[in-house]
Amino acid sequence: MNTFERFRSKSLISATGVITFLTLIGVPQFAHARANEKLRLSGGSTVALSLESAITSDMPINTVVNFRVVRDVIAGEQVVIKSGSRATGTISKVETNGAIGSPGKVMVTLRSVNAVDGQEIFLRGSVDGEGDNKVGLSVVLGLLCLPLLLIKGGDATVPAGTEVRAYTEQDYMIEPSVPATN
Repeated sequence: MNTFERFRSKSLISATGVITFLTLIGVPQFAHARANEKLRLSGGSTVALSLESAITSDMPINTVVNFRVVRDVIAGEQVVIKSGSRATGTISKVETNGAIGSPGKVMVTLRSVNAVDGQEIFLRGSVDGEGDNKVGLSVVLGLLCLPLLLIKGGDATVPAGTEVRAYTEQDYMIEPSVPATN
């Protein structure tokens, strides 16, 4: 073997060794580091929710109300909030139905949901309901007969399954765990 052939043979072995080394050691570390990068869930991102059970104007203020996430929330092509996750809100306003036909009212303020890494994500948004307004009926009938002014308006009810849009309160950095599927 002459000098050129030995040099070519050593170069081929060296190139093969470098490629093997990068494949076994370098590239997986790069891929692993990329997989562990946190994903940014921007403030104002939409989270679609569905009310788990009906709420009414008979319920007390500060009652916790449960929702379910309707579809995955994606950031950087990865799921950051899974469909089916539980979200919460609280009853923040209640007006019972009153005399002279005034309707009942109820409002729920959305609070939070957990991301795939367990981090609590604060939400903004609300859902409200109003009962039947019977003021006109009460006044007309009340003119004919005074006791009919005592007709009450309807109770407010928001039925189970009502879909609501919530929005993330701020930016969050989330550890990915589940790749998004199309």
